[in-house]
Amino acid sequence: MAKSGVSRHVSQLEDHLGVRLLERGARSVRLTPVGRRLDDRIRSILAEIELLGDIVQEERAGVTGQVTIAATPEFGALVAAYLFPELRRRHPDLSLVMRADYAFEDMQDPGTDLAIRVGSVHDDRLIAKPMGGFRRWLVATPELAEAASLEAPADLAQQPCLTFRGDRPGATWRFVAEDQEAAVDVSGPIAVRNFGVLLELARAGQGFAFLPAFMLRDALACGALVRCLPEWTSPEAPVFLTFRPGTRNIARVAAVLEVAEEILPDLSRE
Repeated sequence: MAKSGVSRHVSQLEDHLGVRLLERGARSVRLTPVGRRLDDRIRSILAEIELLGDIVQEERAGVTGQVTIAATPEFGALVAAYLFPELRRRHPDLSLVMRADYAFEDMQDPGTDLAIRVGSVHDDRLIAKPMGGFRRWLVATPELAEAASLEAPADLAQQPCLTFRGDRPGATWRFVAEDQEAAVDVSGPIAVRNFGVLLELARAGQGFAFLPAFMLRDALACGALVRCLPEWTSPEAPVFLTFRPGTRNIARVAAVLEVAEEILPDLSRE
């Protein structure tokens, strides 16, 4: 389309809506704030339109094709271990992909079908279904726990702690116990932005770790780690299954959602 035709259509749309969508400079054109919001919604609508062909094809062929799920590495590993085998049993023609990353996946990208998010979801363009939640437990090797003799969360301020961050050691750990709350500034020799690595460091006796309870079953069962201050945990971190409106109309994604809604609430239970 010629530039003049584009300009005419944009001007007509601005007149119809009663707002300016573009800021026009001498050498550049950029979206206004309302233009950016409208652009985001239009991209979402166009992504849904692109999926219409998939819906038709899947209705003809049954549950086939690829479903891509985004999740944090640790919860993603848990999902892959328990959800994927059940999906393969029920729908053997499905292909499943797990994208594991701590960053939130862009759910307006049609390449990602579902996301499992930990924490709150602030995006009114998405459906977010609560799937329970999990807490973190304080753990250490039996030798370190015995030597420290912790009596309260505040005692951690003088102990070596393994923290989840990628810039420097140290963090503020928040604890709850019935009607009590505590916040402790902790520090230590090591910080790693990966809970799996922190678990291995804790097993190696490098310090106290505050880790998701669902990761600790094996280490606690075999005695490699013990719970410290067992009456104290972190506040619960909610887990949400998130997806775009209309996604459930796609047969392959609907099949995954159905099984995920059955299994996910049980995965993070202590």
